[in-house]
Amino acid sequence: MEKEPLISIIVPVYNVKNYLEECLESIIKQSYRNLEIIIVDDGSTDGSADLCDRYAKMDSRIAVIHQKNQGVAKARKKAVMRAAGTYIGFVDADDRISLDMIDYMLAHIGNCDVITVGCYCEEASGNFFEQTDTIQEGVYDSEEELEYFYSNMLAFQGRFEYGVWPYLVNKLFRTSLLQETLTGIDSSLIYAEDAEVVFQYLLRCKGVCITHKCMYYYRYRADSALRAVDDHFMSNLNGIYLALKQAFKKHPKREILMRQLQLFIIQRIYWITARMGFPEEIRMVSYAFPHSDLHMSDRIVLYGAGKVGVAYYRQIYFHKLVNMVLWVDRCWENYKASYMPISDPNQIKNCEYDYLVIAVKKKELADEIRRELISQGIEEEKILWRAPAIY
Repeated sequence: MEKEPLISIIVPVYNVKNYLEECLESIIKQSYRNLEIIIVDDGSTDGSADLCDRYAKMDSRIAVIHQKNQGVAKARKKAVMRAAGTYIGFVDADDRISLDMIDYMLAHIGNCDVITVGCYCEEASGNFFEQTDTIQEGVYDSEEELEYFYSNMLAFQGRFEYGVWPYLVNKLFRTSLLQETLTGIDSSLIYAEDAEVVFQYLLRCKGVCITHKCMYYYRYRADSALRAVDDHFMSNLNGIYLALKQAFKKHPKREILMRQLQLFIIQRIYWITARMGFPEEIRMVSYAFPHSDLHMSDRIVLYGAGKVGVAYYRQIYFHKLVNMVLWVDRCWENYKASYMPISDPNQIKNCEYDYLVIAVKKKELADEIRRELISQGIEEEKILWRAPAIY
């Protein structure tokens, strides 16, 4: 790797004036100075475009592209194709990054084609929780290591859990390889375009570096495109499935990858009714998670894998209601062959958590479980149960 390679940072912008200045300040103040900062204003109407131009006048490393609104995928692709850096990183305009993030990534990427870092995720309340890849930290560059990596990157150990989070923003990519990847991708897809790019790129890598150091600050916004009602959700989901299926079928590990892709799609099927804006009373989940006073940053153990437990798990996982650190059930051995990550209740003593949520319908059973847990040394004040709301 050259001593001080040029790094291209791409920032797609669309009506984010309230957050944009903080984002750009975190980039221009990076301890690593040899940057090319490409801002793509995707037809903003709230004053974001003027702010971009103002920053370009202040810092010669910044170039601004103005275009009619075409969506974030096309905005990013345009910037990637004109990037001159050895590596490319992405920052969403409503997020920010640690001031030494680029330095850190360059120090650890070595000969790998990509490096990841963890994210600090900010709730609307202002609380933060950490999110990292599930695959262990390390460099995966041998045939054996890459086989393990590809076997776990979409669905870690065959579960509803990403091995590598399908975000562009917490990674540094080799520019030439990313340009090659994007050439064959349909940028008209508006759902999960990050996932298609990330996983198709990873298939081309000769080396991957995973780190869990949290350096990217991701902001959850109720008005973001990810949470907006999408009438085309099903057709877009089919589009991402067909695109990845075509790529995976050509790979030597096609059987493993296809199994993971199927789990990846199943995850999103449970989002359909919510993402299409259906009324809550007719959505898929039959039992609603009743602990609305808990936060995303609260670490919980979920106890129970019956209908109520599965309903809670789906809501927690797909809607990021809380930080579930463990899911247990008395009959955990019955679930070994399933996709569900259910463990022995004896594992509770080995993890750190804030609350234990009992996921059963009847109070009598909940009281029985509570007494059993207390007898095993679980602190009573940490044990929560409420009757589930029925959709």
